[in-house]
Amino acid sequence: MKKKRLITWTLALSMLASGAQAAGAQVSGTTVHLRFTDDRQAAEVNGAEVQLDVPAQEVNGSMYVPIRWVGELLGFPVAWNAERRSVGLTAPKAYVEWELERGVASVNGTESPLEEIALIADGALLVKLDWIAPYMNAACIYDSNDSRVELVYVQPTDRAYRESDYPGDTQPNSRPIAIFATDKAVYRIGEPVAYIDLSYDPDSEGLPKYEWKGKQDAFFEPGTYPVSLRITDPHGVWSEMFTQEITVIDEVFHTKNEFPWYAKPAGSFVKDESAAWQRQLAEAPRLSAIVTIPEERKLIVSGAEPALDRIGIVAQEQVDGKARIVSQHVNAMAQPVRFAAVIQNPDKARTLTVRVARAGSLQPTLLHRNNVRQAAVDFMTKAPADETLEIKPGETATLEQYALYAGEGFASISDIETDGPARIGFIAGKANEPIPPLSSASAPEQGQARSPIAVSSHAAVRMDADADAQHLTGLAQWTFGEQRYDGAGMTYSLRLYHPRPAALAMQVKNGVADGTLIVNGTVVPLPQGGMTDQDGAFLFYRTTGLEASVEIEWMPAPGSKEPVEWLLYPLEPKK
Repeated sequence: MKKKRLITWTLALSMLASGAQAAGAQVSGTTVHLRFTDDRQAAEVNGAEVQLDVPAQEVNGSMYVPIRWVGELLGFPVAWNAERRSVGLTAPKAYVEWELERGVASVNGTESPLEEIALIADGALLVKLDWIAPYMNAACIYDSNDSRVELVYVQPTDRAYRESDYPGDTQPNSRPIAIFATDKAVYRIGEPVAYIDLSYDPDSEGLPKYEWKGKQDAFFEPGTYPVSLRITDPHGVWSEMFTQEITVIDEVFHTKNEFPWYAKPAGSFVKDESAAWQRQLAEAPRLSAIVTIPEERKLIVSGAEPALDRIGIVAQEQVDGKARIVSQHVNAMAQPVRFAAVIQNPDKARTLTVRVARAGSLQPTLLHRNNVRQAAVDFMTKAPADETLEIKPGETATLEQYALYAGEGFASISDIETDGPARIGFIAGKANEPIPPLSSASAPEQGQARSPIAVSSHAAVRMDADADAQHLTGLAQWTFGEQRYDGAGMTYSLRLYHPRPAALAMQVKNGVADGTLIVNGTVVPLPQGGMTDQDGAFLFYRTTGLEASVEIEWMPAPGSKEPVEWLLYPLEPKK
């Protein structure tokens, strides 16, 4: 049987007086199961692993456990009496006191030698579990083969749950219990802290509100930090405040500036205004990539100015073959209007076939400014439309139309393909009149200049780049070329081959940008209303270093005029 030397009592008196707070108070469920293993720096609480400041120790066939941690976890007051130099525990069946200087333990005043039932280890009082368990109304199950012991305690509901005291209340509401643990006993500077929530409602009605104090994802100065939690049940009854201290040693795991790149969840902003980061950003090389145009498709954007303030033709353009049509307008008139995108067959002899391959739209709304990206989301994620129009010689057909009340706006994107020359037109008409054929539609009313139309020879750009450790040795960045108003509706894609572990982010250079971002076929939600140059870098994905490739697709929303800069932040292995 293993034997361990007992530490002299007097060496640990001052350490006990300033000992750390126990890990919990009243854990989940009516029955509590605590499992200790000899010399292991963790215990199991109802199956969840919780770190211990001091491990349990097996001595002469008995398990000694940290009594403050056990007592406070089960809800029994543990107190240090500085005058008597003693530790006291109020258990259900007795008041137990350990007088360290005198070397005695007493149960309801009856004394016995301290060394028979307790020891001191690293400043903590460890008590023989099979001796203290009966006073706690708990059962102790010892497994000598694995040097492991389990304590089973059934909480009395009239005490631990603190029922209400309303007279005649036959179904009293229990007070919820707030408790949490952390995944480690001691942390380094900048090391992520994992908070394990063990809170519960005895009535099983849910916990709608949590209130934390002092909680941080990591701490960046050495010291001891109190973190507190209280919770409420659906009836508005608050738990008692539960507090645990986080110990941080003077050893750096992450600096404050690098921490968010490693630890913040995807979908977060990383804002660093330090001179060092700005210098690093300015010196970051451009990602070396092969740029291709995946298909020839003409991009047509119906005007650089979205406001419709006159009746008539807004813009028109010739197409022959594949084209992408982008519209984003708002009714700036006091009267309702009808906006339409039409296509005319100029040939006098043959029928024109038009295929609508894909389409996405934001329907008319007063909230169009904050939701314009919906057109790009629809376009990028909906199943192909695959609709066909047959337009007779010289006739005009409507591709799409929208009824707009004053102040309402819309946005749309569609891919079409014609089997011959055609003319695309964008017309603002009166709400109570049909849209006229393009050939007979009026020019804008007097005093209104025709809205300029944006045209590009292509509607997509593709980049392919190696991003392994050999090619990506430090921070790198890339852009998809100059993006002005005609960048709206353009599809940009980047494939990273064999990427090393890295954080991928995007940031706006100036103003506001919005759009649709897809990574490996999954849409990444962007902030409502878009991103600004004041937000910092938007962290959208982390590579693991195990992927064969990562595919990134980006489509600026209609009306999004500001260029976006893309960043790859390499992540070094941390232990």
